[in-house]
Amino acid sequence: MRKQGELLLPGDELNVLEEFIPGEGTYEENGIVYASVVGKAFYDMINRRVNSIAFKKPGLMGIKKAKYVLGVVTMLKEDLATVNITSIEEKQIEPITGFLHISQVTNKFLNSISEAVRVGDIIRAKPLNYSIPIALTVKQRDLGVVFARCSICGTKMVKHDEEHLRCPNCGNIESRKVAIIQVRKGGS
Repeated sequence: MRKQGELLLPGDELNVLEEFIPGEGTYEENGIVYASVVGKAFYDMINRRVNSIAFKKPGLMGIKKAKYVLGVVTMLKEDLATVNITSIEEKQIEPITGFLHISQVTNKFLNSISEAVRVGDIIRAKPLNYSIPIALTVKQRDLGVVFARCSICGTKMVKHDEEHLRCPNCGNIESRKVAIIQVRKGGS
């Protein structure tokens, strides 16, 4: 268990579920509660709830109502992708920092987050919290990579199947968590 007021980073283990339930800025996975935002640990002893109180609480009202956001993957670590969020649904915004943890990609096991997203990919994701950095998920079928370039030749990739993209130029096939977006056909 972390100390009250201790600095937390996304993915830091806080406690087991039997001790405290997840609160603001936290999530639970396999019975363990983790921080989802950069903040300070706050243990609510009365309600037995643990929180990661974020340092910044800007007015992100648009994020609260958003069904999805679009962003560019800017950095990868083994289990985490940093995302520069550039729009809330179709509305452009000043960039906001977000992150995608490997646990929020799919229910299948991944060795590394690079099996699902790569630097430069544009992803469609759902926000999980409303403070910076924004925790994101792409678990839903309509969420995931919507634009990617071939890592060999730089050509725009096309959908090969639900888990792969193919380069029409060099034939390279790469794994991604592809967003399956239904296109509505309308008559004029």
